[in-house]
Amino acid sequence: MKKLILLAAAAALIGSAPAFAADAAAQTEQQSANDSYATLLSQVQTFKQANTGVSGDAAPAQQKQAEPAPAEKKADETNAAEAPAAPAEQQKSQSASVVDQIVKEEAAKAAKEEQAAPNNRGVVELPAEEKKEAEVNNEQPQPQQQVQAAPAEEKKEPAEAPAPKQEEKQEPAKTEAPAAAPAAAAAPAPAAAVSATEEIPEGRPLNPSPMKEGDPETREGLLVSASWLKANRGNVILIDARPDSLYANGHIPGAVNAPWTYFSNINAKQGSDKWGTIWPADTMAKRLGALGIDGKKTVVAYCDAGGWGQSGWTLWILRQAGIKNAKMLDGGVAAWKTAGGEMTKNKHTNKTVGFSIKQYVPNYTATTEWINNNLGKPGLVLLDVRTDVEFLGKIAPFQEKRRGHLPGAINIPRESFLRENMEAKFPDDIKAMLLAKGITPDNEIVVYDTAGVRSAFVLMLLRTAGFRKSLNYDAGFQAWAGDPELPIVKP
Repeated sequence: MKKLILLAAAAALIGSAPAFAADAAAQTEQQSANDSYATLLSQVQTFKQANTGVSGDAAPAQQKQAEPAPAEKKADETNAAEAPAAPAEQQKSQSASVVDQIVKEEAAKAAKEEQAAPNNRGVVELPAEEKKEAEVNNEQPQPQQQVQAAPAEEKKEPAEAPAPKQEEKQEPAKTEAPAAAPAAAAAPAPAAAVSATEEIPEGRPLNPSPMKEGDPETREGLLVSASWLKANRGNVILIDARPDSLYANGHIPGAVNAPWTYFSNINAKQGSDKWGTIWPADTMAKRLGALGIDGKKTVVAYCDAGGWGQSGWTLWILRQAGIKNAKMLDGGVAAWKTAGGEMTKNKHTNKTVGFSIKQYVPNYTATTEWINNNLGKPGLVLLDVRTDVEFLGKIAPFQEKRRGHLPGAINIPRESFLRENMEAKFPDDIKAMLLAKGITPDNEIVVYDTAGVRSAFVLMLLRTAGFRKSLNYDAGFQAWAGDPELPIVKP
């Protein structure tokens, strides 16, 4: 009898061992995640202290542009040491920004939290005054469903996605033709429209107005390959859009350095509509002239491709400046090295030339005011291209005043627009990806991220896929989150 009792006790202990092990593993994993998160936030704090900006709005001499400025060590690109040449696939995150590293390391933890919480994507957070008014009228903000359903709001009204518009231009018709599979993927959109609508506060839109189509783009007109650049390097103006630290560590011969901060006002108060937005046309013209850009010679911008797509930001600015013969290097520095391109540490400057911009080409930029007035309008898509961890409000890498995302936004991270080798996806693939989310070329699209850099890159690619009614929110989420009167979906 005693033997039987001992055997039963042993069996019970053995049966409970996996549970004990699982609990111990979970505690260890959670502690590790907490420690990692604290370390990552500490890194961001260090970067924020260094992010002081480019002084003045007058056009600097090109020599000043190349000086080590703390602001140019933006968190998205501070990985000063580049590894030796390696296949593009292996360099996917080689020069990625500290912010990218932060959000990627947090992604696993965020995914687990997302699965554990049925409503972890948050509710619409209204200003205190609006909350009181809503209580009086018995109009409490509604709990939100998953934000991934957001694109369906644009599909809510059939009139917003008619087939007849295929006739308007060849490019949409071309991509609509093989859309049998994507169309099927977009079919669930009506069912998801409910939760997308629930994220929009009552009374929206406030004062809707139509979005006009922007200039079309083609893949050939937007991108050049590393082999093409090797053959034509001496006949183009090369712009290295990475921060000065990476430029100094090695760049393509003949390239001048112009980080994203060179083109934007980061002297303004962060959290405002002016912080990180591009300079006025007259100031921008002087800055472009200081880089040797005259509007006649072809300009090719490049970055590391694994960061924020700063070359796309540069190209977006050049298009607004009226420069049509500007392109970006597909795959960035990694593609250049893979193709056997040489690198140098010798600083290069171009002779300053005269350049003028009477006014920016319209239909490239969305303002906070326009988005606020049109929020909730049928057919409007707010495309958030930040990482999912930022979108879910798990971290605020630039100390945004609030975390989360714009009401009704759909999250498609910038990296989703790239292939495995970090080169841009083809137009048909981009269109299929958006169609699967219920987004068609007939929708009006506002692309946004933290301060407009990643979103500018995506906007240019959207234009190649026929999404011409598309704008980049230059002020970005940091400005929207900085205004407590604007509604936001919080974690």
